[in-house]
Amino acid sequence: MMLPLVPKSAALTLAEQTPRSSKRLLIVVLAAGKSKRFEGVKLAQLIPSLSATETREQAIICTHVELLQQLHCQDLDLERQDTHSPQHTPLLVILGAHQHILQPLLAELNSRQPFDILINPHWHTGLASSVSLAASYAKEQGFDAMLLTLADQVALSADDYRQLILTWHETGKDVAAHYLDDLGVPAIFNASTLPLFTHLSGDRGAKSILKQQAQQGALVAITLPRAAIDIDTQADLASWLALKE
Repeated sequence: MMLPLVPKSAALTLAEQTPRSSKRLLIVVLAAGKSKRFEGVKLAQLIPSLSATETREQAIICTHVELLQQLHCQDLDLERQDTHSPQHTPLLVILGAHQHILQPLLAELNSRQPFDILINPHWHTGLASSVSLAASYAKEQGFDAMLLTLADQVALSADDYRQLILTWHETGKDVAAHYLDDLGVPAIFNASTLPLFTHLSGDRGAKSILKQQAQQGALVAITLPRAAIDIDTQADLASWLALKE
């Protein structure tokens, strides 16, 4: 199957089909898993901050959320109804297994720029329960689409997310990352796609839906090689930190 790949350099020049300011996007951070292979609370591990103004370490989940908090309408060159202050893209974090450890870590970021947190009581049944919870929330709140991200994809940059979002605005289709010769997250799903998530179960994430949308011509993909880097084990974390030194 040939995927409609959109080069990152072309994302800003695609023909615009709908007014950007009329579409509401929810960014969802999936962080409910137990991280069994890591043998510890993976998302609480300290890594170098992505802050451009200071050198410090912070938890993986905090680094991820802080990066996504940078994605407001001004950065994306979107029209703003309120020209006096930036409109930040709504953000939802889904916690589960380690909520009592991770939620306090997010308190400072939440106080500076509020976002919603949902606790998935069924996290032990697998990733599908968190994805379904996110889709239900996005639908109930009337969002036009949701962007799914995994909290342990530590190598992605703000520019990677901007390219996804701008491509979604300008094509009107679902958008997915393409890496390791396959589709994956981060990915954006339109509201019309969200009902498909109710049929997921167990540890199945969004990949089956991505492939289905691609087969139907309802999805475009952007090459994002950094999306292939995630943290599953302590060895993964050590290797990634060594590369950054």
